[in-house]
Amino acid sequence: MLASYGRGALVQSGEETLRCALKGRKQRIVCGDRVHWVSGESDGGPSIDALEPRRNLLERIDARGRGEPVASNLDRVAAVVACEPLPDWFVVDRYWAGARLKDIEALLIVNKSDIRCDDVAAELANYRILGLPCIEVSARTGAGLPALRSALEGAATLLVGQSGVGKSSLVNVLVPDAEAQTAELTREEEGRHTTTTARRYRLPSERSSELQSAVIDAPGVRDFAPPASLARAAERGFVEIHRRAIDCRFSDCRHLEEPQCAVRNAVAEGEISARRYESYRRLYRLYEKLAC
Repeated sequence: MLASYGRGALVQSGEETLRCALKGRKQRIVCGDRVHWVSGESDGGPSIDALEPRRNLLERIDARGRGEPVASNLDRVAAVVACEPLPDWFVVDRYWAGARLKDIEALLIVNKSDIRCDDVAAELANYRILGLPCIEVSARTGAGLPALRSALEGAATLLVGQSGVGKSSLVNVLVPDAEAQTAELTREEEGRHTTTTARRYRLPSERSSELQSAVIDAPGVRDFAPPASLARAAERGFVEIHRRAIDCRFSDCRHLEEPQCAVRNAVAEGEISARRYESYRRLYRLYEKLAC
């Protein structure tokens, strides 16, 4: 499914794009879902009558602490940052954590690489040490785009990040007719502008026509937190903390105030980034607050 809007959806069926209605008030679908549609009766168009099982579903916590779907059937989550606006690394950490919790690959894309920013370079160095792939590109100059296209080949990638980092600009470079596809959806009678909903685009394949490559342009966000049934799940989303946790004195150590905590010792010795540790603390505290 290409996009969901109100009580309708944009569905890719072969080379054809269909506007489908939803059957039943309880039917809930999200960008990336695989659906079954049926032809309309004489008084209506096609409609979705069944949803196939999802491989995965990326969600975020809403204002009430409930899971809110973002996109499904993903191979990769790519967080996009730029020097302008200044990156919110805590949001990047949470997207990476959310991807890890769902066993989805992650990627960090730095757009506007033609603008020099020492703070970005320092954070990139740490992410690379931790094993997060990073690609520096410029949608304006074209720098780094061949490497990005290669990285996105053969997979469905969700592009996420703050407003203004250039996600849509990257999509327009990667998908030649993306603007036309977007304009078509904005004319939908439901009145939902595409900046408020995720939109999937098929990527041209440079290797094989059999490879199913796609990018999903998600709305810009100010914050993000992956749902978790236990506050301890925050630990798994931070690879360096997860590795050190085995050496803590207590098996249920929260890595906050407990004595002989291997994680806090590593932070004090500079072996774990103090900023990343603070990011973990913020996410853990959020889970605790929502559990109350």
